[in-house]
Amino acid sequence: MKTFKNLYHSIFDFSNLLKSYYSARKRKSDKNYVIDFEWNLERELLKIQKELQEKTYQPNSYQKFFISDPKKRLVYKASFRDRVVHHALCNIIEPIFDRGFIYDSWACRKNKGTHHAVLRLKNFLRSLYFKCGSDNFYILKCDVRKFFDSVDKEKLFMLINKKIKDRDVLWLIKKILDSTEGSKGIPIGNLTSQLFANIYLNELDQFLKHNLRIKYYIRYMDDFIILSDNKCQLKIWREEIKNFIQKNLQLVLHPQKQEIFPAKIGVDFLGFHVFYSHILVRQNMIRRFWKKFKKGKMSSETFCSYLGHLKFADSWGLKKKIENKMSIVYGRSLYDFYAERTANLS
Repeated sequence: MKTFKNLYHSIFDFSNLLKSYYSARKRKSDKNYVIDFEWNLERELLKIQKELQEKTYQPNSYQKFFISDPKKRLVYKASFRDRVVHHALCNIIEPIFDRGFIYDSWACRKNKGTHHAVLRLKNFLRSLYFKCGSDNFYILKCDVRKFFDSVDKEKLFMLINKKIKDRDVLWLIKKILDSTEGSKGIPIGNLTSQLFANIYLNELDQFLKHNLRIKYYIRYMDDFIILSDNKCQLKIWREEIKNFIQKNLQLVLHPQKQEIFPAKIGVDFLGFHVFYSHILVRQNMIRRFWKKFKKGKMSSETFCSYLGHLKFADSWGLKKKIENKMSIVYGRSLYDFYAERTANLS
């Protein structure tokens, strides 16, 4: 395995810190904490640079709050300067790890994401449909129980240490890992946690692809799906997965989310209900949309996000219904809405 040294100077290089600032402020440029940071931008970045260079950097405490998406989660919000540091670190080490990830790991990677993952799953379903000559095959869908809270920091650090041999980079990573208490858990909300999660679960990916030689496997963070025309084989694989993640990663599958079912009923994945022939939007997402829409509590950004979600589904009727509602409630069409929003953005 190729290892990497002499990386640390690239992290605190001023051009990398400046790039990291612009990434961290994306879609947040109107926030007061960003405006305050930008007011003395050069001084703030030089201060971060000096702290990293002299290894006196200390992460600030987190703001903690719960969100429902729809599952209730505790989110850790790092200070803005810490987010700049997280971006600076990921800019340098993420490409090193990313090239070792499997193709069908779709979360928090460039040119990946939820919509591409859903389309990939549909292609898998279509491939097996044509291979079997029908939709008489099966799906194993699993979810790791309390994944982010269960990541073993020592094990994660050991996995990182396999490739990163720069002591100073490892010092910074340890600082970030130790910014939350306990030997387990990485904070939801950190950019670094997204990368660390993929590094951790890459062990599972490699086991499934190279040891079990599973062809139809797709993962988005801690949710993953396996397809097969052999139901008994899926049961065997499920037990092997349970044993592997418990023994090697100190994780467990969610007891209610490790089901095997026929492909003909479709599968819920990342906000969609996916079949080999078409993709539908999940009903609970539609209900949340109408609830916000009718209460008038939906920002233009949220509205556009929903519409962007819908365009990946076969939902012409739903989009037409939304357009009709727009005309009735707001007296304008979707075309007018987009034109106005484009004008505001420009």
